Amino acid sequence: MAQTSSAVFTRSAGYDAPIDLVRLAANTMGNRDLEVQVLRLFATQSHSALEQLDACDDLQSAKVIVHTLKGSARAVGADKIAAVCEALEKELETGNPKRVQQLARSVGEANSYIDDLLSPAS
Repeated sequence: MAQTSSAVFTRSAGYDAPIDLVRLAANTMGNRDLEVQVLRLFATQSHSALEQLDACDDLQSAKVIVHTLKGSARAVGADKIAAVCEALEKELETGNPKRVQQLARSVGEANSYIDDLLSPAS
């Protein structure tokens, strides 16, 4: 039987988490093992996307990378990353991307949060 996320992924009230754990639980139907897999996959993919974006030398390819990351962010409830991606997509259309560093910070924050969530309790 699948383990649910009932109280495993919780944070104190008032904390504006970079991942919406309620949405993640809903998208994974409360399957704790699937939540862990999805979070690990997102952390890996988001890190890779930043590396690809850094190495990218054309705006169209960069836009595809950002668009893909936006979809992944929405799926795990990383709304801040999705919003930055959306704005960056528009900037890439005009040829004036300004939010790359903001995206890197948002991804770093989310991935640190994921690391904390998945770390074994002391």
